[in-house]
Amino acid sequence: AFPQEVLSMFDNFIIALNCVTPMFLTLCVGILLRASKIVPEEAFHHLSQISFHAFLPCLMFSNLYSADLSGTDHATIFVYLVAWVVVWFLLCTAVCNKLEPDLRRRGAYIQSGYRTNIAVVGVFLAQSMMGNNGVALMSMAVGLVVPTYNTLAVITLESCRGKRPDPVHLVKSILRNPLIIGCALGGLCLGLHIPLPGSVVKAVSSVGNAGSVTTLVALGASLKLGGMQHNQAAIVRCSFVRLVLAPLCALVPAILLGFRGDALGVVLVCIASPVASTAYPMALAYDSDHEFTAQMVVTTSLICTLTLFLWIFALKQLGLV
Repeated sequence: AFPQEVLSMFDNFIIALNCVTPMFLTLCVGILLRASKIVPEEAFHHLSQISFHAFLPCLMFSNLYSADLSGTDHATIFVYLVAWVVVWFLLCTAVCNKLEPDLRRRGAYIQSGYRTNIAVVGVFLAQSMMGNNGVALMSMAVGLVVPTYNTLAVITLESCRGKRPDPVHLVKSILRNPLIIGCALGGLCLGLHIPLPGSVVKAVSSVGNAGSVTTLVALGASLKLGGMQHNQAAIVRCSFVRLVLAPLCALVPAILLGFRGDALGVVLVCIASPVASTAYPMALAYDSDHEFTAQMVVTTSLICTLTLFLWIFALKQLGLV
């Protein structure tokens, strides 16, 4: 018979593997679809837009509307996440200001350092590793962290091209974000106990469930590895910061503060996810180094399947999630 420690380690290995395998295989579906040329490449861009503007907001709404957060002290985890993102952003900005003279590259470095793809990869992973309440916590985190990401991104990219951010434009872009609208409506219905017909709830849930899958398929189809030779060193450094150093610096204080279970899982998923796919169009719009940003999205989206597996396995071994 195997020792109990070996059996426990094997169980944790399988749990961690089961958490990241669906995400990896869904990305592979997108890669294979693009390689097969069955679907025109521009169709994946349209699919991503549809998911962002329709499917994912329904997912955010459904996750919050069906949540039972009674007895859950969730305010602390959200305060911690937003505070950590701001502090990490300031640290990344200070380091990049000192080490990178090229403003276009500096903005891309800062974005890659703090901004994660929690609306797509994060929510999908949360569905694999958490229960309904954990997924609801993740959706609420999206509603708070995504506006923080967007605000800091505008400040960064405007500053790196020598301009001051427009507060009115900034507020409008946040209020018009479909993910924020979905979270706000779901939270409103939950907080005010507004009942919806079962058929409506089921329809919204079905559309939302399609969102996480279709967005990952579109992300997989967009992954292209060409043109990275001249940025290899920078990609390695930034990928290490994004997928290893940042999660380590976020998880250690969270553990010391007593976060466990779903709360710690939300911290992991929010901070250890790859660079946000929306970082690329923003870099393009603000004349940042969009090529490097796209390469970071591709690289971290592929490598994160391994790093997230290792993080989940380690936390399971320690009995923290």
